[in-house]
Amino acid sequence: MRALGLLLAYLKIAAKVLRAHKLRSLLTVVSITIGAFSIVLMTSLADGGLQTIAKDIEDLGGARLLLVTPDQPERMKEKASLAPGYFEKADQEALLAAMPHVAERTFYAGLDEGDVATETGKTGTPDLIAGDAGFLPAFRMRVGKGRAFTDDENHRRASVCVVGPKLAQDLYDGDAVGKRLAVLGTRCLIVGQTAKLGRVGMSFGFSWDNFVLLPLETLRDIDARTAQQTILVVKTDDVKHNDVVKRVANAILAERHHGVDDYQIWDFAGIMSQFQTIFMVLKLIVGLIAGISLLVGGVGVMNMMFVSVSERTREIGIRKALGASPRAIEAQFLFEAMFLSTIGGVLGVAGGVCAVLACNVLIHSLEEAWSGTVSVPAVVVATLVSLGVGVGFGFVPAKRAAQLDAVEAMRR
Repeated sequence: MRALGLLLAYLKIAAKVLRAHKLRSLLTVVSITIGAFSIVLMTSLADGGLQTIAKDIEDLGGARLLLVTPDQPERMKEKASLAPGYFEKADQEALLAAMPHVAERTFYAGLDEGDVATETGKTGTPDLIAGDAGFLPAFRMRVGKGRAFTDDENHRRASVCVVGPKLAQDLYDGDAVGKRLAVLGTRCLIVGQTAKLGRVGMSFGFSWDNFVLLPLETLRDIDARTAQQTILVVKTDDVKHNDVVKRVANAILAERHHGVDDYQIWDFAGIMSQFQTIFMVLKLIVGLIAGISLLVGGVGVMNMMFVSVSERTREIGIRKALGASPRAIEAQFLFEAMFLSTIGGVLGVAGGVCAVLACNVLIHSLEEAWSGTVSVPAVVVATLVSLGVGVGFGFVPAKRAAQLDAVEAMRR
């Protein structure tokens, strides 16, 4: 009870000091508030970005993803005559026949942006892609209208295509199915258009919403060389089988390409781990930058407490003369510093949480895939650091007040 009574007494004194010096106290509190606000806001937005990208990648297979891409490094140029530097159709068939533990797979070729035109003369420059019938399911792309092209249409090299929702809206007012589209000099029948995805994660070299997808075999008739620059996307049935699938793919391609390393295998298990590490470092840097403003606020707390000690020297002397111990004097001034910084911290955290919620609503209205979150660790850290700033920067002024001589203090 005595400790509680003492605490209440310190609280009353601190509140009285705040009221006596409103402007000075307000400026000090604001400096702490800005620091806590920045930590919560910036760290939470960074967390939201990480979760958004991670969710998109996980939706595509996450750590189970493997990419096999053609690659002809400079050091292999002298051996270029031994290997093609790309995947022949026989390579694709050999890989698909031999690789174990494959849950899903697709071959595709990206052609970057290309000009397309409707029969009415409207033009666009979407990303051009060619893939097999497994392309849309592998990338979790749902058909919104019409249908996907079939394996049979791919093998027959049919002049058909699937378009993204943005292209369908731009060229056909959202209703592209059954229309004709000139792609790479070939008139293709649009058999389907995909539903809007709005992903903000990895693009795999093409837009999720603004594209034209051709059958891969059809591309061989249009541009055989580009059709050879295919990428194999594999999803294993379990991440523990990634190494087995990589070893098999390495063995097949090394044998077929006469030992020339003209391909790369990308394992997303390792890539995602590196990505998370990099993002954690970036988030830490963001938090530290935001925390600098808290340190600046701490300097403000120290300055105010030094001024307060100077102005209340006579009060300190009287209290000591009446029997107050140096420890009690020190505790009083330390409590005042903590009181100031805690008020600033609580206001900053509350403001930061409100700002994060508002930003999440705004960003989500612009980008539906955004996974907004309030970082609980950031809230805890901002609160504790604010309290710590009061203790750390209030200690020296409190110590000076405690060491004042009672007689000398009353003379001032």
